[in-house]
Parts: sequence; C-alpha cells; structure tokens
Amino acid sequence: MSEEKTNLPAISRQITELVLAGSPEHAEETLNETAEHMGDLAVVEVLDALEPQVASMHLSAFDGSKLSLATLLVSPKAWAQSLAFFAAPWSDDMIEDEPELLAEALFAHIHGMLFASDDQDRRSALIHEALATDWGTTAFAALFSTATQEIAELATEIHDRGPYSTGQTSSDHDIVPLALAVAQSDPEGWDRVLFELFPNWQPGEHPLEGHEGYEEEDTGIDEEETAEAHGDFRSTQELLQRLRKQVPTRQIDTRSSRPSLGEDIFA
Repeated sequence: MSEEKTNLPAISRQITELVLAGSPEHAEETLNETAEHMGDLAVVEVLDALEPQVASMHLSAFDGSKLSLATLLVSPKAWAQSLAFFAAPWSDDMIEDEPELLAEALFAHIHGMLFASDDQDRRSALIHEALATDWGTTAFAALFSTATQEIAELATEIHDRGPYSTGQTSSDHDIVPLALAVAQSDPEGWDRVLFELFPNWQPGEHPLEGHEGYEEEDTGIDEEETAEAHGDFRSTQELLQRLRKQVPTRQIDTRSSRPSLGEDIFA
C-alpha cells in the first residue's frame, strides 16, 4: 500500500471531526486538497469510509446552490446510506408546524444530488441505490406529496405511454423532471414510491380518481385533507413523520473537539 493510501483513514477522521465541529467548508477544503494530491478516487474512498450519519450531516450542508466535491463524488451506495439520517435533526414539532419547509430542504438536497452533473449513469445509480431502501422510498414519496396532482397525472401518462413519454402535466412544477428521472431510471422503484404515496393506487387508474375535488386547480390544504380522509394519499406531514421514524437509532458522539487546521495530513 502506498504512503498516500495509508493517509486516507486519517483524512476520513479529520473530515469527521470537522463535520461534527460544524465546519463543512473546512471539510470541503480537505476534500479538495485530497483530490489535488491523490485524485478523485481517493476522495471517493474517504467519503465511503465516513459513518453514514456524518456523511449525511456534511452533504445536507450543501444543495444545488452550493458547489460541493462531496456531492459530485460520493458513491451512490454511500449517499443512499446517508439519506437514512437526513431526518435525524427533525423534531415532532417541526414536522407538525413546518412540513413545507422540511420538504423544501429535502427537495433541495435530493435534487442537488441528482442534478449536480449531467452524468445520466450516475443519476440512475443514485436513484436506484436510494430506492432500494425503505427510507429512500419514503423520502421520494414525501417530495412527490408536495405535488400530488402532477404526480398523479404523470403516473397515468407513464402507465399509458411508458416512462419515456414527454412527462407533460397541467403545470410546470419543479418536481416533474425529478419524478420523470425516477420513472425512467428505476421503473420498479417508481412504482414503490407511488404505492408509498398512494397506498390504494391501482396501476392503470388515475391515483386520485374518485375523490372529491381532484380535478380542481387549487390543490391547497382543504383538498389534501379531503383526499387524506378518503385514504387516497399520504400527506407530506405523514410521510415526513414516517421518514423520521426510519432514522436508525444508533447515534454518534457529537462532542468531538475541533482538530487543528494546521495539521498536515499530506506529509
């Protein structure tokens, strides 16, 4: 094993300490230095060695508006495992009082991961690994619950015309391109997400057909409450609660002291 390779565990430990100390920017600087000295594959190894809850804390500090080497290079499997901890900071009160804000944060994270680059193979791998887990399926369902009308229309069109349809719906909601990417990349995963969102859905039927008001343009809270009462779909709040309950119980020690930034791990 080369001397550089033997430094990788030390780099992973330093990044862990920086993340736990609340310094994602310094952790990113360390990743950039690692890439410069050892190449991108070394960064992948470093990220794979992080505890998933640490990776989640770091990745959640970045979204589509912030450039992150970790976002671009974390392996699909490592990201899928880290997604299990995304809801860990949420309290019951936050889920009850601010479900829209939490859903927006989740959307920014997932959308930022999937569309950080134009690499279709990587996007498909990220989607496949995430939807191979229960929490990933619930997370995507929570996103789709913010646009149930559009997702219902898309599900019907995809069933009728296949996943490579145009994906046109009655609106230009931001969730539609993401949903279409899921359907095209992982048809089985797409179905699992639909069943998580629409528990009574029968393929070939409009997921909201038959419930009062589903054709209305206004998809506000009154319609959502009506639909939920009929069991047609799970609300954003319910799905966020389900996601929070799926967070693994094992916790990490967040009392680590911040390491010296002058320590030369590349010596």
